[in-house]
Amino acid sequence: MSERELFIAGDADDLAREAAVRFLDAAQKSIAERGRCAVALSGGSTPKRLYRLLAQPPYLYAVEWSKVFMFFADERFVPHDDPDSTMLLARETLFDHVPLPPANLFPMPTVGLAPEQAAAEYAATLAEFFAAPLPRFDLILLGMGPDGHTASLFPGFPDYPGSVAAVHGSPKPPPTRLTLTLDAINQAERILFLVTGADKAETLRAVFADPAPTADSLPAARIKAAGTAWLVDPEAGSALI
Repeated sequence: MSERELFIAGDADDLAREAAVRFLDAAQKSIAERGRCAVALSGGSTPKRLYRLLAQPPYLYAVEWSKVFMFFADERFVPHDDPDSTMLLARETLFDHVPLPPANLFPMPTVGLAPEQAAAEYAATLAEFFAAPLPRFDLILLGMGPDGHTASLFPGFPDYPGSVAAVHGSPKPPPTRLTLTLDAINQAERILFLVTGADKAETLRAVFADPAPTADSLPAARIKAAGTAWLVDPEAGSALI
């Protein structure tokens, strides 16, 4: 698929630096053009390196944090202080260390509501912020599992309507999650996939060998936003070299 860009980094630290440079570019361009930058974050060990880097000079001072608005691509349905929470990871590695106004942070609700209610509430938050039924993020950060899942969109699960969905029976614990839908993700201006590890190599090869994804394709292969770039380490990219 012509929209996919592939960058094979020297190692995981090189990947994080490349992602940080692209984050800054997206933020600066979006703020210059629209006065703000709306970002959706993902969890996991790979983006954790990026978040820690963004919280340090020179990246820390190159972002107008007052004009950055942080959302989430998916979240585990646990309290935000739970070790499995993506919000906790992002707070400890990024939010606590940058001058992001509290009003610019939009975590997915995970307490006091049923999952479907929480999904509907977050969808309403997105609709109000973007003034549209589907959000158009300036940047979404995504990962990919060895099974080809991305966000909390798993192989064999149905396509969800709307912008946000509750996921039950996730094959990867915890079993209940919230996620942006495929339709919402594919509206993004830019998407950065951050992928590391040899266990992703064959899956990544399958994604790049699928030029015209269908409903039966791996979820990661169905991300088709025009500005999609895959940043991978040598182990993950070994089957593509």
